[in-house]
Amino acid sequence: MQQLKDDRTIPTLAHHFDVENAENSARLLLNHFRPHLSQQLKEEKLIITEFTGGVQNKTLAVYFPSDRRNKTLIKVYGADTDRILDRAGEIRTRLMLNEHECCGKVYGLFENGMCYEFVAGQTMTFENVGNDHCSRLIIRKLVDLHCVNRTASEDELQVFDAFKKMSGFLELVPEAYKDEKQQRQFVEYYPNRDIFAKEIEILREHLTDSSIHSPKVFCHNDLAYGNIVYDKEKDCANFIDFEYAGLNHQAYDLANHFNEFAGVEECDYSRFPSREYQISWLTYYLKCWNKVHNGDSDGGADDDVEVTDQQVESLYVVVNKFTLVSHLLWILWTLIQAEHSEIDFDFLRYGKLRFDEYNRRKHELLAMTVPSP
Repeated sequence: MQQLKDDRTIPTLAHHFDVENAENSARLLLNHFRPHLSQQLKEEKLIITEFTGGVQNKTLAVYFPSDRRNKTLIKVYGADTDRILDRAGEIRTRLMLNEHECCGKVYGLFENGMCYEFVAGQTMTFENVGNDHCSRLIIRKLVDLHCVNRTASEDELQVFDAFKKMSGFLELVPEAYKDEKQQRQFVEYYPNRDIFAKEIEILREHLTDSSIHSPKVFCHNDLAYGNIVYDKEKDCANFIDFEYAGLNHQAYDLANHFNEFAGVEECDYSRFPSREYQISWLTYYLKCWNKVHNGDSDGGADDDVEVTDQQVESLYVVVNKFTLVSHLLWILWTLIQAEHSEIDFDFLRYGKLRFDEYNRRKHELLAMTVPSP
């Protein structure tokens, strides 16, 4: 058992998951963490499928032919990802969010990953994440998440300081890549390594200006559509993968979500939401947010809550400024992943696409002003 800071414990197993011999490893984990399945393990074939689209870890779904809905998820951590992630903090976050009904149960930990509850539904795609119905489901779930810090104890909450995180990432970017092709890519894509420290300070100085305000709330911080699950049966949205979750500026979470409309494997920034779409989305978000903060979370329609044009426009400006922070943080993440990840993905090319978009919009977004009340 692993004991956490708050005296809670979680089952552990001294086993290194072998992705080349996944069935044996999966059977061992299920016998240990879900012993009530031991008889089925003796009688039935085990089906193992890998989720595609992940570029940091390998995630497997394990289940029996007779009960395909009762899946167990196994996440095998990517190589050296503990350099950029606080795995113990992630576990504390998952346990806390499970108590707030925002996250599935963690069954147990093994040497290079975790075993946890499957969240029913289908991961969203660009085709449905932006439609009116799904976006409203996402907004309502996001407001619930953003309010978690109102009831959680302070020691349960991880902190995601984007500027500290970027500075930490920058220290982990290699001076030179071991792979010669990657080193040539880096030299072709970026003037030099020092530009990133300069950009971090530009954004830090700009976004700490007194006219730019965004409250600290509990954020997902990685709300790509692949991390959003639509449960058709219950007609609701749920979030998965809370590796980066923590207290952060509300506007960052919204900005990052909009940035992720572009996708990862087929990244295309023509998909970035239009002003018209964002205004509609942010209006509904503010209605839901104000409703909760006015103490009317259980009664009345969301659309009956009044928000002003100035409130919406202010949030729109601040969110769009924070898209720059989101871009820069994930660019630095790609530079680390390119050196260490064993996943077959061109991290440097993806980072370059984000760097181009960052530079294309930087001056326009920094020049935007928050309207006066």
